[in-house]
Amino acid sequence: MNETTDKTRQQHLEALWEIAKSLQASLNLEEVLDLALTQAMGVAKAEAGTLWLSDNQSNEFIEPVLARGPKADGLKGLKLKIGVGVAGWVTAQGKSQLVSDVLNDPRWAQRFDQSTGFITRSLLCVPLLTHNTCIGCLQLVNKLDGELFNEDDLNLCEALAGVIGIAVENSRLYTDLKTMFKSFLSTLASAIDARDPYTRGHSERVSQYSLKIGKAIGLSEKEIEVLERAAFLHDIGKIGIRDNILLKEAPLDNDEFVIMKKHTNIGQEILQRIEPAHLVKEIALGAACHHERYDGKGYPQGIKGEEIPLQARIMAIADTFDAMTTDRPYRKGLAMDIALQEIKRCAGSQFDPVLAEVFLSEMKKE
Repeated sequence: MNETTDKTRQQHLEALWEIAKSLQASLNLEEVLDLALTQAMGVAKAEAGTLWLSDNQSNEFIEPVLARGPKADGLKGLKLKIGVGVAGWVTAQGKSQLVSDVLNDPRWAQRFDQSTGFITRSLLCVPLLTHNTCIGCLQLVNKLDGELFNEDDLNLCEALAGVIGIAVENSRLYTDLKTMFKSFLSTLASAIDARDPYTRGHSERVSQYSLKIGKAIGLSEKEIEVLERAAFLHDIGKIGIRDNILLKEAPLDNDEFVIMKKHTNIGQEILQRIEPAHLVKEIALGAACHHERYDGKGYPQGIKGEEIPLQARIMAIADTFDAMTTDRPYRKGLAMDIALQEIKRCAGSQFDPVLAEVFLSEMKKE
């Protein structure tokens, strides 16, 4: 084994190690793919590189989800039918290819070169495999030193392709689960709202108003996600309130209002039963505290100011605004400008004054 071979293998191991660390540290598919393609092109000394992925729905085409190198922007919008071109062939067959002269390869699709003026001379293309299914390919184009891609380059790219395949599969599973969970929450919230025809769509609207505030104050992506889920489920405790109270077509009397207020505790109890508990802790607090007041005169605990969880302070504004602007059997909903004046009037007493001002500012933009 000579010194050059040792150095090449060391570079390959370092590239794989960097990708493995990235895969552990992030579920962001773009970050992982960008690092993988950069490492592959750097170690293999490629002029250009592309990651092709199949359509997650139809599996009829592959698309360039990431491209680097001269004229890379020219790939935007391009699709290859699986089986067409070298990349399409590799995706269909699940077999790696080293092509030393693309002009003499009948599989070569020339559309990209013809439309951009880029000249492809040689390429290396390896499949991205997950559980014996090919979901696309990693393609490197033109070795910078004028030589041809070799077996060492191929071995590196096949190893990287294995890691990329895992990253793509994990990301797609994670995205599908998040989409399904959000759809489930939306459906559940709609089912809760549907018990009362006068509040249909209430949870969806509270979520939208809450997100306006959350985004305006710079909440992180994770905090926004929790806020959205909490807003969808803030009234889940109304499942436990009898219809003769929940659906009463007149203002509640004192005894009925005492029962209605229990929906905050019921909601918290329901959500606290969900596992794993740490993922729903903040959502449960939102259900419990969205009727607390900034001055401490709310319920169920009578906590005040910043003792009230931030998301609950946000939802208190969103919930009250939607309640004021929604028709009820015993009253017509307020006009938006009147409801906004009421939010302003109650800032500092019922509502967090800073958040109330943010909400007013955001609503004025519409």
